Amino acid sequence: MADEWLASVRTIEEAREFVLKMGVCGILHDKTGAPNLWDAVDAPDKQPDETGWGDKMGKVWSWKNELPARYPGEIFYGKSRRGAILCSMEALKTLYAAQYRPLESLSETAQRLYGFIAQAPVTNAELKLLAGMTGKDYKSAYDRALQELQVAFQIVRVNRLDIENDTWTPFAAQYPDFRV
Repeated sequence: MADEWLASVRTIEEAREFVLKMGVCGILHDKTGAPNLWDAVDAPDKQPDETGWGDKMGKVWSWKNELPARYPGEIFYGKSRRGAILCSMEALKTLYAAQYRPLESLSETAQRLYGFIAQAPVTNAELKLLAGMTGKDYKSAYDRALQELQVAFQIVRVNRLDIENDTWTPFAAQYPDFRV
C-alpha cells in the first residue's frame, strides 16, 4: 500500500491523508521498507552544492510537528521502539497498549526528568538546565531517558503551531481523554 504513495505527497493535506491511510509511518527513510514520510514526499532533495537542508528535508521535518498540531484529534507524533513516528489516533491505541509502561518502571533519570516536565511544559534546553544535565558528559544519558519517556507514553511533544523547539508535556496532559 505504501508503494502507491512513493513521491506523491506535495501538500500537508496530502501528508495527512498518507498518515491516516498508513496508520503508522516513520519520519525518515526506513531501511526495512516500512512506510515513511520521507519516501512519500515529492520534493527535491538537497543538491550537492546546496547549503541547508533542501526542500524535501524541510517539508518532512516541519510536517512531523505541524501534522499533529493541525490535526490533534487525528494524528499523533511520538516514538516507538523503532524511532520517530506519525500515526492515526486509531493506530495509537494499539501502540499504546503494546508500549505503555508506568513511570515507576522507568529509569531513575527518566523519572527525574518527568518530575520537571510534570510541573509545566519545558523545552529541551530548559529541561537540561533544570536537571543539571548540560554538556557533553550528560548527552547520552539525557537522550536515553527522554526516549524512554516517549516510548513509554509518559511524555509527548507539545502540539502547537507557534512552538518551534521541542517542548515536552505529560502524555496525559495533552491527551486527557485518550483511552485504549
